[in-house]
Amino acid sequence: MSQFISGLNHLGLIVKDIAVAKKWFVETLQLEVIEDRGELLFLRCGKDVLAIKTPQMAVAKPEHGSESQSTDAAGFQALDHYGFFADSPNLVDEFAKHVSDNGASVLKGPYDRSDGRSVYFKDPLGYFGEYLYFEPGYQAK
Repeated sequence: MSQFISGLNHLGLIVKDIAVAKKWFVETLQLEVIEDRGELLFLRCGKDVLAIKTPQMAVAKPEHGSESQSTDAAGFQALDHYGFFADSPNLVDEFAKHVSDNGASVLKGPYDRSDGRSVYFKDPLGYFGEYLYFEPGYQAK
């Protein structure tokens, strides 16, 4: 356990279309809106926060230490994928059908793996996501 880090406070995700993001994360994934600032949306994700923002609100701008504002969807950073915890293996299967019915493409799974059950998908915003159930007692090595 780190003496400095007790959890993930938030993850900031840059999106081109905030309306599509709101539909995906709030309506489809049913995340709770903490605050909606129009170009910046804070969502409760378990005990963590997901910050959804337009490129204009991204870190790649002078007040955050950057030389110039970027209009690229990824700014000066890259995200491999985001992932959410599942509470059971059956929920992985239900989730895969739910997101597929709501505009996501299932890329792999649902499938069993050594540490649990998983499904990878591409969301309507073009990001890759994972929904994963860890077997009880599993600890990464």
